[in-house]
Amino acid sequence: MRDASWVKARIAARILLRRDSGRVTGRDRRLAGRLAQDPRVSDRLIDQALASICAQKGLGPADYHAILRRTLAA
Repeated sequence: MRDASWVKARIAARILLRRDSGRVTGRDRRLAGRLAQDPRVSDRLIDQALASICAQKGLGPADYHAILRRTLAA
C-alpha cells in the first residue's frame, strides 16, 4: 500500500508535467491549490515524484532537469 503523501506528491508532479506541456485544466489548478496547502506534500517529495515519473517515462536526467528549471522559472 502506498503512503497517501506519496500518492498526492505524484498527482502534484503529474500536474506539473501537464503545466509544462500547456495542458492544465481548471480541475488541475484547484487540485494543485489543495495539494499546496497540505503540509505532508513537501517540495522535496514532489521533486522525488517528478523524478520517478520522468524515469518511468524513459526521460533522461537532462529532460528531468529541464522540466524542473521551467517549472521553477514560472
